[in-house]
Amino acid sequence: MIAAKKNESGLIKTISKFPWMLLVLFYLVAADQLNISLDNTLYGYVFITMAVIILFVEMMKSVDISAFGFFMDLFWAIFTVIIATALLVYLYLTPDKTISFFHWLGYGIILADALLNPLNSFRSALRNFDVGG
Repeated sequence: MIAAKKNESGLIKTISKFPWMLLVLFYLVAADQLNISLDNTLYGYVFITMAVIILFVEMMKSVDISAFGFFMDLFWAIFTVIIATALLVYLYLTPDKTISFFHWLGYGIILADALLNPLNSFRSALRNFDVGG
């Protein structure tokens, strides 16, 4: 896998560098700012599909990365958790806004990304260095 990283095409390199979890946040913020309801609408189901696909992309992206890539992935994971928490607090404290199932699902996927991707990167680093039994 390490040798394959040196010969990456432009598309794969771009996919591995972009913080995809930001799209989940942008979708939630856009739905809030445009007053689009996610409850039992096509927009909500598109959001669920997009969020699950992005979680899988992020999991694939976290395998066999460099030290700089690991720290950038960790930075974006922490950043998205902070922004998602701020969005939930905003929705909770604003009287005419409500937190729906889709907001909690998006937050759960962001938390899963922030918790699982560093563990996946660490596991693959141990495998690459032949550590463990």
